[in-house]
Amino acid sequence: TLISLRLTRLDKVLLALVLVGWPSYTRLLRGEILRVKNEDYIEAAKAAGASDFRVLWKHVLPNSIYPLLIVASLDIGSIVITAASLSYLGLGAPAYYADWGQLVFRSSGFILYPVYWNTYVIPGMFIVLFCLGWNLLGDAFRDILDPTLRRR
Repeated sequence: TLISLRLTRLDKVLLALVLVGWPSYTRLLRGEILRVKNEDYIEAAKAAGASDFRVLWKHVLPNSIYPLLIVASLDIGSIVITAASLSYLGLGAPAYYADWGQLVFRSSGFILYPVYWNTYVIPGMFIVLFCLGWNLLGDAFRDILDPTLRRR
């Protein structure tokens, strides 16, 4: 079973995030495959004699994967915030790992001392900038890959 595997705390956190997050990706991919499967060019490829395997790998999957890439790039920021939050609470990475949540936790004792502002502001700033960067990248992916936006 999965519980009997020798997993570190960080592996368990990542496994938990994957187990919680995969249904939304599967639902999205299934919906896209069902939508693309009914397009005219799929019927044309089948009429031209293409096998089901070729239609799946050359037409259906390449046209279905783009929304999944967009959602995944938008979700990376929330996954990082969740992992940092769990590490801040002591449930994530083991002690003394270079983890943003632990950096903020270890510096939380210095909040009252204005001399040490950089110990908690810099890790927090990097968390925010990392998440903002991935969200902007996801928006750019959506702008580039979404065919309905290209028509406007």
